[in-house]
Amino acid sequence: MSLIERSEFPEDHTYYRTTSNVYNKYLKDYCHIHTLSFEGGTRFGWMKRIFGKYMQLVKFERVDTEPTKELLKTHGFVRGFVIWIPFRRTDIPPGWRKLAIGTHFTRTGFTRLENNEYYKKWNERAKRARKKFLSHNPEEISIKLVDQETFTIAFQSVKVKHLFKSDYIKYYQAMSNVGADSIRSYVCYQGNTPISGLAVHDYSVNASVHLVAFTSKEAGPLQAGTWLIDRWFSDSVERGIKYINFDHLRDSSMEKAQQWYTDFKLNFIENECYFKDSYFRFL
Repeated sequence: MSLIERSEFPEDHTYYRTTSNVYNKYLKDYCHIHTLSFEGGTRFGWMKRIFGKYMQLVKFERVDTEPTKELLKTHGFVRGFVIWIPFRRTDIPPGWRKLAIGTHFTRTGFTRLENNEYYKKWNERAKRARKKFLSHNPEEISIKLVDQETFTIAFQSVKVKHLFKSDYIKYYQAMSNVGADSIRSYVCYQGNTPISGLAVHDYSVNASVHLVAFTSKEAGPLQAGTWLIDRWFSDSVERGIKYINFDHLRDSSMEKAQQWYTDFKLNFIENECYFKDSYFRFL
């Protein structure tokens, strides 16, 4: 795994929370957030009212378009506080100041798919786990691509340590309701009993992102988590997807309890990147 600068991040590998039409609709329909479309509808930010219609909060995350007052006025902006987290751009125009407090997730990781030997980019621990699960009898343990209802029932039935289990399920259901065709849901079964699951969002023609996952204590010895990741990778190759995105990795804004799953994700990541640069100004 290598650590890259955000200026080195692939231009054709965008952030799903500012480019996915499904996530855009989720924000509008389920979070009731006013989104701002720009760059021909290929990017969006969001705007919230602070004091009625006279003061707003705007956020542009991982996009290189500067949120100018002229641009924002076309979306009903009057005045307010604007936050901007650039994507690859480092030539920040005058007037923007570094924001000291955290307002976003800063750490992410991805792997570029080139062929069916994707697992050769994994670390040794993941390779050993892959070898172990491949030795299992498929009648004993198997993975199935399932629908929203089946995945939800499996998630609800499995005992997991998630502090926000119900929130993850609601998020999964909302995203699936908005864009079912873009969500792939996998459940790993021991016999007929679900023991782990993984849902991913194919948010562009060349990228798929980790959405939610659950793992029971029975899944660990069977390496079910690694098997689910392997299935995600394998199916993505067949679909012509270029980037596997593991979304947020634990940073200072996330709870320590989430470190174990970040450690798990790092087994499969080719490139890690930080988006720490955050700017603000009053317009």
